[in-house]
Amino acid sequence: MDEVDVDILDIDAGSNAELDWSFMDADHDGSVSQLRPTLEFDASSRHSSETPDSHKPYHTKRPHKKSRAGCQQCKKRKVKCDEARPTCKACRLRKETCIYPTTATSTTLVHISKTGASASTPTATASSSSSSSSSSSSSTSPLQPDHESDSRSLVIAEPLFRPYEMTDALDMKLLWFYTTTGYRFFSIQSGRSAVVDHVLQVQVVKHAFQSPFLLNCLMAESSLHLQNLNQPIPSHRAANYLSKAFKGYRDAIEAANPHDYPALIATSLLMIAVSSQMFRDPDGKPLYVIDWMQVWRGIGLIVDIVSPRVLQETGMAVLFYRPPVDLEKAASYIPNNLLFMVASIKPGDADEEHQQTYYDMLKYLGSLYQEMKEHGFNPILDLRIITFFTFIPKDFVPLAKEHRPRALVLLAYHLCFAKLTPDVWWMCGIADREIKQICEEVEDEWSHLLRVPQMVLNTNDRTEIAQMLINNRNWTPTEMDQYEKDQNPRLKTDLGLFDNDGEEISIYEGQWKRKSSIISMSHKVTDLGELLDPFPRVLSPIANAISNSS
Repeated sequence: MDEVDVDILDIDAGSNAELDWSFMDADHDGSVSQLRPTLEFDASSRHSSETPDSHKPYHTKRPHKKSRAGCQQCKKRKVKCDEARPTCKACRLRKETCIYPTTATSTTLVHISKTGASASTPTATASSSSSSSSSSSSSTSPLQPDHESDSRSLVIAEPLFRPYEMTDALDMKLLWFYTTTGYRFFSIQSGRSAVVDHVLQVQVVKHAFQSPFLLNCLMAESSLHLQNLNQPIPSHRAANYLSKAFKGYRDAIEAANPHDYPALIATSLLMIAVSSQMFRDPDGKPLYVIDWMQVWRGIGLIVDIVSPRVLQETGMAVLFYRPPVDLEKAASYIPNNLLFMVASIKPGDADEEHQQTYYDMLKYLGSLYQEMKEHGFNPILDLRIITFFTFIPKDFVPLAKEHRPRALVLLAYHLCFAKLTPDVWWMCGIADREIKQICEEVEDEWSHLLRVPQMVLNTNDRTEIAQMLINNRNWTPTEMDQYEKDQNPRLKTDLGLFDNDGEEISIYEGQWKRKSSIISMSHKVTDLGELLDPFPRVLSPIANAISNSS
């Protein structure tokens, strides 16, 4: 096993003056004994050995950077490796095969107790080098304070590698920004659920280090987000991240490598935000919202590729929770003018065979009206608006691509609701641009159906937009403060995995099953909670730790 250098950092004397750290060394027989340096002085020779040079001040060794993840050839020759990949400079000059150790994370668990280390105490083996000698030795060194204190554990984790895609400070800054801020815009439960935060902040980043296309997607998302906040991110760097993210995502889908399945799941979600950049491009494609619909539907494609079992085992199922839809009840909230637009389709009309598709689309649109009228502005309404394109019928997409007037009118009304979500950065600026383009595309005979979207263009006030949508200037929606939003019980009761018919589904024996069918099964179904748990038994220790921390 390769030796790992461990630097001993200076400890601030002021804050740690009460701690008397001593080092332990392992005897050859495996026992642990205290290592006490022996200093011998010969009083008779002390003065005789003094020279003028002995009074010169002592200078410490020049600071240098150690190679912690060097290749095996450099470690064998005990020379510093520049860690270039795939071949370091030393191996390239010597024309040798450059082999790096497998990527892993070294975790050292050191017990600090008042009774000393025991035989069962996990320790780390380190290589210590002397500045005055070229010899080195390995020792087992648990730290033990002399003063009496409660027993505790200190966990030190240090990655033995850095992804070669992370080349400079900007890359590190973008990754830091995602883990501290950017992740919050991809789940309504971020900041409210420890499980969701763990998946977005830890699991997604872990998979990004293993799949470069996901890492490029993270970099692209962070760079676009920071540009949206008027931060100085070079445009050419953002464009480079975008190009690599799109190409890598496309290639990964074609390859369908099981190793990349978790990264594909995460990328399908992040790509929604990344692809929204086209809305803010002055030279962007007209009616880009139609192409964006297909990006949203790509999430379902990825889920079909990776299988439900992978979605459960990675714990990422929680990222795709949606509120249920009662299609029959939602139909009663459809505006009359839109309902008449579809009901008036006569035999021989170009949309005759697609009338049912328009009716289904109206029901999903009615669910937005229902949520707003019954509950006002709340996080569930925001989630319904954002995930609207995941519900729409599959046959609606080609109708929109053909710029059918009825399809464009229905899209315009959904875009009016999109203006009610100003807190999601990648939704900003979409509605106004697309509504204008729809009004220009649709002929005059349909303009009376676009009266409400045209009025919505003239305001950004949420209450005014809502009053225009429901055609009631006296209606005032209920609004929640931040505490009420965070404690809203519907965030727990009304979110889950639901199909497009509004039926709750679960992952049972690696397959999608409706909850009603699982309950009706008579064989070995004892705890439905376990079936709906996004963390399977193999990840139960992680899930328990997260639950305890929350």
